[in-house]
Amino acid sequence: MNKEDTMLDKEVGELRRRFRYQKNNISTLYGCFVNGNKEIITTFSRSFQLLDQDEQEKYLGLFRRNLAGNVGKSLLELPFTNEQVLSSEEHAMLRTLRDSKLKDEETVTAFCNRIVEHLDMDGNYLILLAHDVYDVFTYGKDGEKSEESESQFSYITGCVCPMKPSKPALCYDPVQGSFRSKSEEQTVGAPEWGFLFPAFDNRAANLYSVLYTNKNLSEHREALVNALFGTPLPMPANFQKETFGGILSSSLEEECSYGVVQTVHDTLLARVEAQKEQKDEPFVAVTKSDLKNTLADLGVSEEKVESFEKRFDESFGEHTEICPRNLLSGSSLELCTDDVKVRVDAAHSDLVETRLLEGKPCIIIHAEGNLTVNGISVKIRK
Repeated sequence: MNKEDTMLDKEVGELRRRFRYQKNNISTLYGCFVNGNKEIITTFSRSFQLLDQDEQEKYLGLFRRNLAGNVGKSLLELPFTNEQVLSSEEHAMLRTLRDSKLKDEETVTAFCNRIVEHLDMDGNYLILLAHDVYDVFTYGKDGEKSEESESQFSYITGCVCPMKPSKPALCYDPVQGSFRSKSEEQTVGAPEWGFLFPAFDNRAANLYSVLYTNKNLSEHREALVNALFGTPLPMPANFQKETFGGILSSSLEEECSYGVVQTVHDTLLARVEAQKEQKDEPFVAVTKSDLKNTLADLGVSEEKVESFEKRFDESFGEHTEICPRNLLSGSSLELCTDDVKVRVDAAHSDLVETRLLEGKPCIIIHAEGNLTVNGISVKIRK
């Protein structure tokens, strides 16, 4: 998939803002309540617009939270091949769900059964599915939003929410005129994962992609994704960072200096900052070639650069493009030893250097301006 064909954070936000009372056009809401033994307790199918406002807003809040996050991290666009779109069972099922507006009972049941069979999740949970039609607004010549629409985006979205027990509490019973202990009840928690099909690319439907959402980055639900979409999952964002750090350290060995890591960090951060300034553009991915050129420019030996290339291919794949923010913990640099931890803002990382003093490895921080320890101003003496 080309970077130009992926959903933008801005487009996800545009859809997320639809999940408000009287702003959505959801026709059908389907729910499936599953217990911890993978048994379906009950299902329901409702005309969404017939629900009262309070109930609508609670469901809309769940769908809105399902789309919260950043594309490339907790929101992943998974591509379908031409062959899958033409003949795969998974893609045909998604199209039927959308085209029938979740009214094809057999397909809805089969889809939920796949979730139950392949989802490894403790406790009770609720599967929610919804169908919506969005009259995509246009922009006038002056760049202002117009109420006119030239196209419609018909899509389905779904999420799985864990059921959480509420704590027993004393409540006033007006009938008895006394306070009684309220029994424990099951409440619907925030979505842990979900999807949106088709993807909303260039503000239009893209049948060659599905948007997959995953709030717990440590959970790699590969079996579930394969069963529902028939597509492989990329390496989770938190594993990408750990893997990249390991590759850099093991391939560069003694050439993996503070200056090298600092420059690589600054290069990745610059791409992230550029993305923030260009919200209408796809994320600026980082490739193996980009990183290889950075290392070469820093004077890393050809042998070490070749080792980096090999390990990168083994871990990520030869032509993999990575969202740069997945390789960063934030804008700051963290220097750690077994006993000391120092955090430095990236804008001032040049104030830090590493050096051997009397044969001992040291971290040197140039203390410019006021120096405080536990909030107490201290002076540095000769």
